[in-house]
Amino acid sequence: MLRWRAGASTVAPAPPPPLVPRPAARGRLRPCRAKKPATEDDRAGGSSLLSKSVLLRSGVALFALGFVDAGYSGDWSRIGAISKDTEELLKLGAYVVVPLSLALIFSLSKDSNIES
Repeated sequence: MLRWRAGASTVAPAPPPPLVPRPAARGRLRPCRAKKPATEDDRAGGSSLLSKSVLLRSGVALFALGFVDAGYSGDWSRIGAISKDTEELLKLGAYVVVPLSLALIFSLSKDSNIES
């Protein structure tokens, strides 16, 4: 709120309201959960999330995406890492590598379902 003083050409701001401490929040803490005992899979160092099949499929997908990136982005030839001729060759190679990679990825997922 602004106050106006008689005879003054400027307006002085009102002082801020006093700070009121907030009450502490009670009852919001949650109890700790006990850790579950380690299973044989955990002790052996294996993990169901990062199985060999998942890592292999990820590597194959990354390899295929590397072909697409190198062939179609134009960044690698612009900075001089590859020549324009190599970029054209990678574009053609992507037509072979990407479908083969997809076939390998899907065949690996079927194999992992059979093993389970």
